[in-house]
Amino acid sequence: MLDDGSHKMSDISETFRFLYRRTAADGVYAVGDLHTAYWDEFGGGLGRAGSFIEICKGLIDELNADWTGDKLQSSEFTRCTLSMHFYDSMVVFERGRHLTKGAPRIGRKFSRGFFR
Repeated sequence: MLDDGSHKMSDISETFRFLYRRTAADGVYAVGDLHTAYWDEFGGGLGRAGSFIEICKGLIDELNADWTGDKLQSSEFTRCTLSMHFYDSMVVFERGRHLTKGAPRIGRKFSRGFFR
C-alpha cells in the first residue's frame, strides 16, 4: 500500500492509523513525500511533535519494545511489524509475524566511539 495523499501530517497520521492494521498481514505500507514532514505549511517542522517523522521515531522504539525490559509494553504494532525502512523522503513498513525472539547477552562494551 502506498500513501501518496495530501502530504499533510494530520492526514498522513490518520490514514496510517486507519489503514496500517488493515494492510495484509504480510504486506508492505509505504509513505512517500515525507519531505513535507519538515515544512510548516504541511503541519511539519524539524522535531515538531505530531509530524509523521516524529511519530516514526516513536514507532522504532515500539517495534523494539520486546528488548526494553519492562520500559515499553509490546503492542500490536510490535507483534505485526517486521521492519521499518527509511529512505530519502519515504518510510516503508514491512508487516509479518515474528517467530520467538531471543538474543544472547553480550558483556563487551565499546568505549571508543560508535563504529569501534
